[in-house]
Amino acid sequence: MRATVLVLATSLASATLLVDTRPAIACGCLSPPEVTEGDFAVNQQSEQIIFEVEPGWVTAHVLIKYAGDPASFAWIIPVPEVPELGISPAAAFGFLDQLTQPRVNVAVDDVCPDSEWQCKYHPSASCGVRGYGEDSSGSGSGGAPGAGGPPVTVLSEQVIGDYQTVTFRADEANVATAWLRQNGFVVNQTTSIYMEPYVQQGMVFVAAKLVPGAGVKSIKPLSLRYRSAYPMVPLILTAVAAEPHLTVTSYVYSNEIYRPMGHPVVTIDEARIARDTANRVNYPAVLARTIDEAGGDGFVIEYRGAGLTPQFGGPGGCCDDNNTFDRCSIRDDAQCQCPGTALDANDCSDQTDLLDGVQLLKDLAAKHTHLTRITTRVSAEEMTFDPTFEPHFEAPLDGVLQINGLQASLDACSSAVIDKDEMFLADAAQACAATYCGPHGRCVATASGPACLCEPSYVAQRYTDLDGADAVTCVPRMPPVNLRANGEQLPDACAAVSCGTGDTCIDRNGTPVCACAAGKAAVAGPKNPNCEGIIVDTDTPGADDYSDALRDLAVCAPAVPTCGPGGWYVKRTVTNKGVDCGGTQPPVWRTWETPAPSCDNDVFDACMGCDTQSGGSEGAPLMVLAMSSLVGVVVLRRRRREPRTSR
Repeated sequence: MRATVLVLATSLASATLLVDTRPAIACGCLSPPEVTEGDFAVNQQSEQIIFEVEPGWVTAHVLIKYAGDPASFAWIIPVPEVPELGISPAAAFGFLDQLTQPRVNVAVDDVCPDSEWQCKYHPSASCGVRGYGEDSSGSGSGGAPGAGGPPVTVLSEQVIGDYQTVTFRADEANVATAWLRQNGFVVNQTTSIYMEPYVQQGMVFVAAKLVPGAGVKSIKPLSLRYRSAYPMVPLILTAVAAEPHLTVTSYVYSNEIYRPMGHPVVTIDEARIARDTANRVNYPAVLARTIDEAGGDGFVIEYRGAGLTPQFGGPGGCCDDNNTFDRCSIRDDAQCQCPGTALDANDCSDQTDLLDGVQLLKDLAAKHTHLTRITTRVSAEEMTFDPTFEPHFEAPLDGVLQINGLQASLDACSSAVIDKDEMFLADAAQACAATYCGPHGRCVATASGPACLCEPSYVAQRYTDLDGADAVTCVPRMPPVNLRANGEQLPDACAAVSCGTGDTCIDRNGTPVCACAAGKAAVAGPKNPNCEGIIVDTDTPGADDYSDALRDLAVCAPAVPTCGPGGWYVKRTVTNKGVDCGGTQPPVWRTWETPAPSCDNDVFDACMGCDTQSGGSEGAPLMVLAMSSLVGVVVLRRRRREPRTSR
């Protein structure tokens, strides 16, 4: 027997780890690379950080994601002091995300009309057959700063894995940026504006680049251990290279549950949770909208409980250490299915990151009693604060966040909808369920799908959403970060991009964004937005359940059900009768009660009497009749054998 017992989750995370003052660090910045013609500026899609909090110390494991020329990779991390650096396993982030992500379920409320007629039957005649119809169902370079001294002081230089790192302190951010560029770190000059607050706070910086010859696959998570009272994810520097609605997820291991300090914890309104017409669950969009409505600085607690470790083998126990007989035929099958076990040690020997990821989560769960998953979504213009996390004493350990949505559906009777135009408009609005255009845009429907209609001075930008899908939203035409400041040269991102006929492509820091003409809105393309004609305007930013409009549509009532032999029609009380379009009333004679069935003589004789089987008011009695016939056959066979036995 073979068993597939390991599913390795891939992480959604991407680049950054910043830090703040004495409370703690943890974020960072992927410096925008010097792009060449045809390339676009690299942005962060999401950020994940694992924090270990001990008295007076914080360790941050930071997962980054980068696409582009390895020679252009540069990463700057502000920290309170010179940290201990190390490499962390990427697999730990994938497993942790999978174990603690919200469980979102969307149920369907069928709002099709019901017939006011149902079939009724007499109790069936049977031969002592008890319990038929009963419910049997069961119940889841520089010297010291100061007067006359160099403005940059190198505190440490290390090669960690495939990273060449330098830890330094600076007196002036713009001089530090120039120094980094002179030393081979690809850093946009504008970055100095966002480094300045950390320079003023006396923090130090860790700069990392890949060693010569290393490829993008060599980019691994970094761990940084430093003295600090609280974990922090400073966001200010992240604005240099952040995509819209950047998802930032922090996993805090400690002996207490944690919460954001001085920022609201928001609750997701389950009434907004739904699927759009492409079957996308809209939790990522609703998450972004909910946080914006709270002021742009809200957080959602997605897990509170004990530390979790990945489990392999399933209920069959294929990966149990005591499985000495290898009942699942896992040993030496050239597949790493049970990492960390002696049984699969040979097959997993070359899966270093996987093994280290499993072990890290085991160690964290053993060392700390609690784990908190805290998530927010912020755009660059909202990155004006550096959130810190603090203990939340007596918080409930309620595990994974459970969210249940319920949306209306007319799928079972769409052909019976009287006003097809209204049905089309309702479906077009529902297409916006999983699209969020931001506080300065409205979600509309086009022939190509949901689109964003942006307010004046806002433009449409394409980004990759939390679920990996192409998405579009409205961003300020003038970005909060100008990467061309100080004379920085970037190629024209719109050189080979068309937003559509009559529409305008705008180069926004090396990213093509679109300003659509009147009557058009932007849909998400694979690389840039495209402008399409508007069909339906929801008059909201999207990210909601619009299916309630289906409840008000006029729908023809269904035809009467088909009753089996011996059945007749009786009326019942229904809340949604629909519109009588014909065929909804049975003939009068079919409402007359039919004669009750009688017992078959053979059945009567064999059972020494005739029982009546109680049946429901609905359902066909044919199965009971068939069972009675079967009993009769058995009796007849017995009778035919009796004379032979008497001989």
